[in-house]
Amino acid sequence: MRSRVAAVVAAAALLLATPAVAVAEPDPSAPAQDSAAASTAGHGGQRVRMLDFNFAGNGFNGGNTGTPVDDAVTKIYEQRAEIISLNEMCYTQWVALRDRLKTKPGYGGLTEQVVVTNYDIPNCYDAEVNPEGWYVMGLLSKHPSDRVMFGDTPYLDLGYHYRERYRKLVCGDVRVPRAPVVRACVTHTEVPLVLINETSFPGDPDIADDPFYGRSINYAQSKLIGDTITPMAARMPVALLGDLNELPFLPSLDHFYARCGGKGVFDEVDGADPRWRGNIRRWNIGTEACPHRQGEWTMGAEGLPDVYDRPYQSNRKIDYIFVDRRHFTVDERSGWVISTPYSDHRIVVGDVTLKR
Repeated sequence: MRSRVAAVVAAAALLLATPAVAVAEPDPSAPAQDSAAASTAGHGGQRVRMLDFNFAGNGFNGGNTGTPVDDAVTKIYEQRAEIISLNEMCYTQWVALRDRLKTKPGYGGLTEQVVVTNYDIPNCYDAEVNPEGWYVMGLLSKHPSDRVMFGDTPYLDLGYHYRERYRKLVCGDVRVPRAPVVRACVTHTEVPLVLINETSFPGDPDIADDPFYGRSINYAQSKLIGDTITPMAARMPVALLGDLNELPFLPSLDHFYARCGGKGVFDEVDGADPRWRGNIRRWNIGTEACPHRQGEWTMGAEGLPDVYDRPYQSNRKIDYIFVDRRHFTVDERSGWVISTPYSDHRIVVGDVTLKR
């Protein structure tokens, strides 16, 4: 992989609800073709461009709706992203980015599926646009998209609500032109932490036997997501994008990866890069050796050590774009990252073949 705001509308009221428990290589400097114009790729398939970005809108950007938003809009447009996953944004920033992106050629029909993950964030308050200080995440699509319901809620609550953070899964059925509908899901799982009060955790033997970090919220949330989206992939194309707060080779990611000991049905867009063949990295909690479960770091800086328990002082891959193997093909051209000075994360881009 190569390193590379207005009033709240009434139509968003249901989606932005109070949380409820619910059961040749691409040239990064040049805009790429979108699906509507792309040539077909192997087996009569079609290239689809996806992008995932943890915007770090509060802690890193302090609620700024100016230059950081403009930079993200530019990068999304330059990459011709069709399916866009965004995490950690003040709702003011979300609205600013959405509205500015709509002014770009080809993005006038932008659709959104957005959910609240935190409330009363001081940097996020705006009397007109965000009076409750919402922090949000969600899906933007260049194409029409339909909200996916989980029971009677437009998201799946991942539970545990550590530090009053409402981790969720939100999905939209994206109508990619001249291709099957793609169910694109966005999430942001919790930082892996051993629970102090284990009485609040379900008696799950898979978690109890985890040798790496015990009964982890992250593992439980990942398992719930995997159990939810894996059956979907049997009947339609499914993509999972987001900040999973975990290294590729660790057990939480077993629920997604189809290879190298994984129990999932997905490939990650960086999983076919030939640079990972024979590449072995030894972390303080394990060894990363499988070429299909590695990737360019998405949080950190060049030259930092591979130390798991120092998240802001080491380089690590924790941001992902997964696509199911039944409906998509990942090749060595499929994944790259883009650096930005306006986040502590890098932007992940995936260009994959959607089979016909």
